Amino acid sequence: MSDFSLNHPPLICVAARVQFMPVEKISAYISELQEALRLAGYPHFEEQRTKVWQIDDRAEAGMNVSFQEISRWDFANLEKTVTIRVDRESLTLLFTDYDHFSNAEPHYRTILKKVEEKIPSLLPQLVQLRYIACIPLPEGASPTDWVTPSVLGMPNLDRLQRLGSVSETSFLTPEGGQFVTRCMSLGPQGLTLPADLLPLNAKLKHPLQSETPFLLLENLHQRQAEVATFAAESCLTQLSSLRAQNAEVFQATVTPQALESWK
Repeated sequence: MSDFSLNHPPLICVAARVQFMPVEKISAYISELQEALRLAGYPHFEEQRTKVWQIDDRAEAGMNVSFQEISRWDFANLEKTVTIRVDRESLTLLFTDYDHFSNAEPHYRTILKKVEEKIPSLLPQLVQLRYIACIPLPEGASPTDWVTPSVLGMPNLDRLQRLGSVSETSFLTPEGGQFVTRCMSLGPQGLTLPADLLPLNAKLKHPLQSETPFLLLENLHQRQAEVATFAAESCLTQLSSLRAQNAEVFQATVTPQALESWK
């Protein structure tokens, strides 16, 4: 399954993430990382502040919610089709013009190597790969023309007209990882990326607006990191392995007719 690919995949984006043990002083390494990425072809740079909410169950009533402001740093290539996010406990790579893994691999290799060189002794915990696809439904088309009925939820019921559905199925993989597939069947409206990927100043190949009903498919595969210390080559190997399972589930989720249209 690892050789599976499409010439015209219905992807909005592909996101790879490595979660590591928190590094509270990670800001000390950002300047050198930014310069290394700039010279490697990722000149865009932006620092953002975000709020992390905390709940303290031991606090008195009415005083148990607080927030902490933390920094995160976004980098991107000139076209903003490859975006990199670093915060105190994760590295995220977002591809918004993705076709084949072979075309993305040089970006993976370069970025992971720069992070390995400029932020020492990262301790990876989790590696995650997710594919997010948008399938517009032409007039008169049925969702079952594109995806299997099992991911679409309930049909119309008596006098109740079905407006849309959101389904989620979780799997335990043979390697002990977790795979989650989500399908949202919605009417015409604005699209959005998952909240943890926003705000990212990336250039999207497909606009986040739809004048017709659409299906949004998300396949997320994650498992424990296989090495004790962050290393570019081991991360790349594990991402490639995660990709194989993603391809298998995607092919089981969509119809042969849909696959044929994306070849």
